[in-house]
Amino acid sequence: MDVIKEINDKYLALEAEIDQKLEKVQIEELKLERQNEKLAESSNLHPPAPKVLSYEDALLRNSNTLKALEIAKARLRSRSTYSPVEKLLQQALDNYRKELEGLQEIKKKPQEAQEEDEEEDDLYDLVMQNVIEAQKQHEQQQQAKSAEL
Repeated sequence: MDVIKEINDKYLALEAEIDQKLEKVQIEELKLERQNEKLAESSNLHPPAPKVLSYEDALLRNSNTLKALEIAKARLRSRSTYSPVEKLLQQALDNYRKELEGLQEIKKKPQEAQEEDEEEDDLYDLVMQNVIEAQKQHEQQQQAKSAEL
């Protein structure tokens, strides 16, 4: 029983020490927040406007994304002669190009900057979702092949 009590006392002391440190950190965070608020009030600076990409900048970014996908595809191809992942990446790339073409048609019409940002975010989410789905399908296929063996 003495051993258990000693261990319990030891951890209670450590817990109390951690609680004290946590309180100090919280106090410092509050001080920092107050200082930041004072700086924000005193500096009369307006927050920077959200970055809005021009049509040309968006095209450049999108073409760079396509190049990056092509490079990733080439790396995968060089590591193996055939991989189902390559087909899935090609599908993701095709889906991304279709979405890009749709966005280019939509961008020809005047739109608000906020809607453009939302579409770009949605497009990025779509590409990432396609890549994740491709990875899942590839893993499932690998598991199925392993199970067959």
